Amino acid sequence: MGEHGRWASEDDRMEALSLLESAYGEGRLSRSEWERRGELALRAETREDLTSLTDDLRRGPAREERLTRSRLAVAGAVIALVVTGGVAYTALDHDEPEPAATTAPVVPAPAPEPADEPRVPEPEPPADDVAPADEPAYSFTPDGVRDFAALYQEEFGRQPRALAFGFTDHQAVIYRPSRADGKIRRWFLRDGTFLDDGARTPSAPLEPGLIALAEVDVDAMFRHVNTARDAALGPVDILGVTILRTDGRAAVVVSAGNRSSGSCYRITTTLAGELLTQGEEPCG
Repeated sequence: MGEHGRWASEDDRMEALSLLESAYGEGRLSRSEWERRGELALRAETREDLTSLTDDLRRGPAREERLTRSRLAVAGAVIALVVTGGVAYTALDHDEPEPAATTAPVVPAPAPEPADEPRVPEPEPPADDVAPADEPAYSFTPDGVRDFAALYQEEFGRQPRALAFGFTDHQAVIYRPSRADGKIRRWFLRDGTFLDDGARTPSAPLEPGLIALAEVDVDAMFRHVNTARDAALGPVDILGVTILRTDGRAAVVVSAGNRSSGSCYRITTTLAGELLTQGEEPCG
């Protein structure tokens, strides 16, 4: 390998970090070992350094089988975070201290104006000058996801990547590996601002590899959303999209279903919208 090829790139480090995170989520690494390897991966200078940290995890014969078996669980887990009550932002609501109660100061009444100098009312501004109401920062529509992608790029840099994205009618979440400690952190959007919900271990492991949201065909994604919603059994109260790596490739997983029945109609496609699988499956 040439000298240039020896050096580890940012993508190489992120792939190693996501593999370590997956192994920790599967119980193949203790927390202390996961943290130790994550710190070393962030400081790794060559690909050989990264290989020494992950080679034993890649060799496991059951790894591919475990990841294939966990595909639906991963999609369900990410969707559940934003569909069933919003763990991310609900937790923050309870953790943030309530503002201290204050007593409004007593403001003295203004002195009366002289009777011979009546106040002249200011003219009303023209209707065209009235500022429009603020638009919501996110909506579960093609344009809403595109606006979200633009905000995401503005916040995290040109063509930012993540391990997974989740979208529903009321929220969007992102799973990104942290360069500081190697842990997966969950971000969500509130009032046009991205908030860090802290280090999170997904309930099912995420496959290694980062995804660029800009590579997703958003229009095709919403065509599949409509198809899944129409095909779902019973009233739909679960509806969302997960973008993640599954079975070794980046994919879009659309889920539409009903909480009481526990059944979802799920469509899996490539980022470009090419159909991979579809059918009724358990929502969990």
